[in-house]
Amino acid sequence: MEVLNALKQAVKTCADVVKFGAGIQEPTRKSLIADLQTICTNCEAAYDAVLIRLVPIKNAFSDPTTLAAELRVFAADAVARANFKPDQLCGQVDQLLTQLSSNLDPLKYSIDYRHINDVRQYLHKFGNFNGAIFQSYDELVAELDRIATQIQDSASDKNERSRYAKHIIQGFESDLRATQSAVREAKTQTIDLI
Repeated sequence: MEVLNALKQAVKTCADVVKFGAGIQEPTRKSLIADLQTICTNCEAAYDAVLIRLVPIKNAFSDPTTLAAELRVFAADAVARANFKPDQLCGQVDQLLTQLSSNLDPLKYSIDYRHINDVRQYLHKFGNFNGAIFQSYDELVAELDRIATQIQDSASDKNERSRYAKHIIQGFESDLRATQSAVREAKTQTIDLI
């Protein structure tokens, strides 16, 4: 998913940039690092919940009828949809953007000024993720719902549609796990800076 790749890159870039200013405005840097770690922790928890929700679907891959039912349940699961956007992600990012834009806030001076625009750019991408995250998720579940309908349609090849659903779910799971891995790596990078 495009949105997960962008999220992964944003987290990685922010962690890389924060490393450059080690020793500058130490107390304020610690606050920034703590904020980035909180964002990473929220992303990890959100995607863990979605990955857990995929288990019943994966368990149903061999039974097209059960798979169709599980795909429909997943498509209608408002909790899974809410978990796909990490809790308070946009609010936390907006707060950091405000602080980095203020000439009176010491956070602006806690990272190398040559890289502050990089941080702003990637944090701004985070802020734009709110709608993109939900749009991406909604497109996925709409596709899964269509596949469920095709599986339940007596004229379609249930096994072929089941294989296609498996392909879609495995790709989605792979993207989620890659994003989690990047988030964990960024979190580890920032932990080493405290």
